[in-house]
Amino acid sequence: MQPILMTAVYALVLGSFFKVKPAAGDPSGIDTFAFFLLAGVIPWTLFAGGLGAAVGSIANAGGLITRVWFPRELLPMSSILALGFSMLIELSVLAVAVTAFHQVFLLHLIPILLVLVILQALFTGGFAMWLAACNVKFKDVEYLTSVVLLAYFYLTPIIYSPAFIPDTPAFGTSVTWRDVALINPMARFVMAYRNILYDVRMPGFETMLWLVGWSIGAFALGLRFFARRSERFAEAM
Repeated sequence: MQPILMTAVYALVLGSFFKVKPAAGDPSGIDTFAFFLLAGVIPWTLFAGGLGAAVGSIANAGGLITRVWFPRELLPMSSILALGFSMLIELSVLAVAVTAFHQVFLLHLIPILLVLVILQALFTGGFAMWLAACNVKFKDVEYLTSVVLLAYFYLTPIIYSPAFIPDTPAFGTSVTWRDVALINPMARFVMAYRNILYDVRMPGFETMLWLVGWSIGAFALGLRFFARRSERFAEAM
């Protein structure tokens, strides 16, 4: 329900009150604002919900950690896997709705959609393990995470298109503000999901390359950071 409620609110405020209308999907021609929003809100829910649930997973399981041995990585990753399963259902419903309302063919893009979900789960898992490990020692991490996620939401082109970001030089260099904004890995994820579910085409090679690099790098670094500190979790409880 959360992605649907978020989409309903933003569609009402932006679409009805402020008359914001995104460009039609290329080459699909889809111009339904709700579909445009859902293609960004659903992956954001996995990222923000996964981090929000995982950041306190170790600190809140002190009794279990001090009594039983098990791979500690399961605690932050379990919430992400559960949300990932829910996300697959939500994406399936969205794909069916897009197909039914606009008579477009999405079946050939389903394998790429599954790859995107796996990459995002790895990306989110890497940050989740890092935050969960930090929160054991620094309790304020859990509260700071919610504040940072709120700012990060608006820095990511979810309720607006990257085309709204100025394509002008940043700081007097040859790099534009849009290039700076698209360094954001979640911006690339949202772009890729929209390419499939709104434009009905394959994501660009550069975008997929960014996502593979970010996902593998974030997961590897997060897992290493978590493993090095997991030995001291019981002492910190």
